[in-house]
Amino acid sequence: MAEFPLLVRFREDDYPTLVPVDSEDTVTEAAEKITHVVDSRVRIDHERPLEVVYEGRVVDGDATVAESFEPVDYIEIQYEGEEIPEGFGESHPAWNDQSALEAHPEHAKPQ
Repeated sequence: MAEFPLLVRFREDDYPTLVPVDSEDTVTEAAEKITHVVDSRVRIDHERPLEVVYEGRVVDGDATVAESFEPVDYIEIQYEGEEIPEGFGESHPAWNDQSALEAHPEHAKPQ
């Protein structure tokens, strides 16, 4: 069992967060832990089941974190059964291996 950092964003949250989970956690267990971290920004209904979206696909909830991801992979969490919107997650620089300034040059410091 080792600490395993993931860059995560809950579907209704505007900001990704680096959250450490356990490498032996199932994807479902990790999603539960992660939502408790981001719950301070986003009101999350902890009674509803969750699912993890990685590279546009729902990840098997019974798989372990270490089997499913590499450290610091970008994942998104949503409520189970929600449709994955076209391009969901693709706008985030981590999805495309871009720096934030490459993805959003309008935020660069004026010369």
